[in-house]
Amino acid sequence: MQPPPRPPDTSQRQPMQPQAGYPNAPAHQPGFQEDWAQGQEPQQYQGMDQQFEEAEAELQPYARLPKIIVGVLLAIGILMVLRFQVFTIRNVNVQGLVNIPWQTAASNAGLDQSPFYFTLSEDKVREGINKNRYLVFESMTKIFPNTVILKLQERKPFAFFTHLGLGYVLAQDGMVLEQTRELKDGEGLIQVQGLSVWGQQAPGTFPSSTDPSQAEVLVALFHELQTWGFDSQVVSIDVSQSLNLSLQTRDGYTVNLGSSEYLHAKVGTVTSVVGELRRRLMTGGIIEATLPGEATYLAAQQNGA
Repeated sequence: MQPPPRPPDTSQRQPMQPQAGYPNAPAHQPGFQEDWAQGQEPQQYQGMDQQFEEAEAELQPYARLPKIIVGVLLAIGILMVLRFQVFTIRNVNVQGLVNIPWQTAASNAGLDQSPFYFTLSEDKVREGINKNRYLVFESMTKIFPNTVILKLQERKPFAFFTHLGLGYVLAQDGMVLEQTRELKDGEGLIQVQGLSVWGQQAPGTFPSSTDPSQAEVLVALFHELQTWGFDSQVVSIDVSQSLNLSLQTRDGYTVNLGSSEYLHAKVGTVTSVVGELRRRLMTGGIIEATLPGEATYLAAQQNGA
């Protein structure tokens, strides 16, 4: 009886057979396992790390692109918040107005459009304010980050004169505020007599006088009457003679001021004299105040005297 056949020796490496469907595949790649066993990179893998690094370097800028976009959008958002929420003019303080609403002045200055704090120009604000003939720009103060203080002067109807059948309302600085055919519009205002002008006078301008010095004297007299608080006591002013200015008060005093020199002192003297005469219940008459600091009074003659 013969012994059974010996099983094949599997300890010997068998050559790799081509896989089904891949007839051209190599049966065995010599040196592949031996290179790994010896701690070396197989030849077919050599240089692949460098290729990966180069590919990664090429893709690296694109990998940072989303972060860059997010950063840009965030920066734009912050700038928008600062522009429209923080550095936008929101608080407006208008000083010097009596009859005109502060909203009107703010609108004239362009402050109702929420301007940017850093680009707000004083020259532009001044130009906008002065376009309104009832307003005079004096100063502007910006307070960081969103506040503006405007100091203005308000023109008000102060005097009245007529020329060629038209009436003209003058402000305290002499500017023509209104042109009117209704002479009643001059009631309660100082009547100006003897003002030499030519042609029609446009609102928003100063009277076109044939004698420029006459207009200057008139404005100077307006200023002194306001300074001494005597303007409310005056009914009329006569400037027809530049060397003999005169006033008529509401309680019948005729005041001769002489020339336009030393008007401040002369009007101040007249204010004091009129106050004393009223205290003594003396009305009417003539006050000569042609010299600064001096005045003489000539009482009105009584009827039948």
